[in-house]
Amino acid sequence: MRAVVISWVPPAHAQLAAVDQLLERELAQAGYETVTHFALGELKLGFCQGEFDCWVKTPGRCKIHDAEQEITRAIPRADALVLLGPIAFGGHAHVTKRAIDRLICLISPFFEQRHALTHHEARYRHYPRLYSVGWLPAADLDQAATFDALNDANALNLFAALRGTAVLDGEHADLYAAGIRRMLENSLEPGGTIVDREALRRELLEAARPDAFDQSEPPHTVALLVGSAKPKGTSASACIAGAFERKFNARGLECRLHYATEFVHDGLASLDSARSIAQADVFVLATPLYVDALPALVTHALELVARARRSEAVGSAFVPFINCGFPEPEHTRTALRSTRLFARAAGYRFAGGLPLGGGGVVTPERSLDEERPPVAHVVRAITLAADALSSGSAVPASAVESLLHPALPDALYRFMGDVGFRWQAHALGTSQRELRARPFEP
Repeated sequence: MRAVVISWVPPAHAQLAAVDQLLERELAQAGYETVTHFALGELKLGFCQGEFDCWVKTPGRCKIHDAEQEITRAIPRADALVLLGPIAFGGHAHVTKRAIDRLICLISPFFEQRHALTHHEARYRHYPRLYSVGWLPAADLDQAATFDALNDANALNLFAALRGTAVLDGEHADLYAAGIRRMLENSLEPGGTIVDREALRRELLEAARPDAFDQSEPPHTVALLVGSAKPKGTSASACIAGAFERKFNARGLECRLHYATEFVHDGLASLDSARSIAQADVFVLATPLYVDALPALVTHALELVARARRSEAVGSAFVPFINCGFPEPEHTRTALRSTRLFARAAGYRFAGGLPLGGGGVVTPERSLDEERPPVAHVVRAITLAADALSSGSAVPASAVESLLHPALPDALYRFMGDVGFRWQAHALGTSQRELRARPFEP
């Protein structure tokens, strides 16, 4: 059997380096004769730009020519894919997530229903099992549970036959080998705990629920972060953030608009952006969903904001607006759990989450300033949330409820999405047959 390991061991991280070596030995003992190891600390990888060229322009291949080409080539040939690295807010830290975001070329753009929700169709005949090994400084049950839920969601979307997680911590180094062995021996079926969509809806509402807190003084400053890596003004997230900005400005609040692309590199510029966000009275994140979680650039931004908040003695509110390309908002439930964990780590009051399914109806060509089909529910939610946050309150339940009632039925959205991808391919000169290409077929 063959295994592919994608690992990130931060410099001088002795414990994770030991886990990396243990993983190789445990895989060998589990019967994996060949292990292909991609150490992300030694590779230069670009961030996913969210333009879907790997589906409609160069089907099955990311257009960025770097080490990710070899990673995606190796995965369809493997029997197991193992992701290893630090955990950030219950998900993968940004370096690991950078590699994960660019795996979408391995699946098809077209939609189908599986396990009560919409997912993409398979591109390849064979996909490996999916294992995630995460490390925390100390045991944290909430982060461990969120990390396992993310592995389950990823395994469903990446067609893994079996899945598993091992969450290790700095206080129990003697349990590392046993934890990895248990993960490999006790593999789970992806989606095995999903009962129906109603159960997923309850999970979503719990994740979106604001923390209990008394109404505070009205805020004066708002930081808005656009989570998309697309050029400024060309994404649904930018459209959503712009609508919030105009609402807040009309109520006399000072707004600072930031973009995820400010966090491509570590350095003074990204630290300045993080401090600017950390100092605001309200922080609104408008972001797409990438591979069931926050994009790598957003994760990097939140890591830096959390670090900056340690020196900021301000009580602020945090609101994530997560935009999902699938019609069901339930897909955002795990990412919302991660944003709650970020709020806890950074000392924010979690003022409620806004989950949007069917985000393709939001187009940057038209603003979200008036209620019109098919975005009336989005405009209504933004208005309700902005009104509440401007007065020092949490996002009202009516704003979330508005997003749960989109204008388009799920089946119609899937149909229009499939047609949209075919039209994009046609406009780019890509044949319909090429859309199902398998460039890395063993």
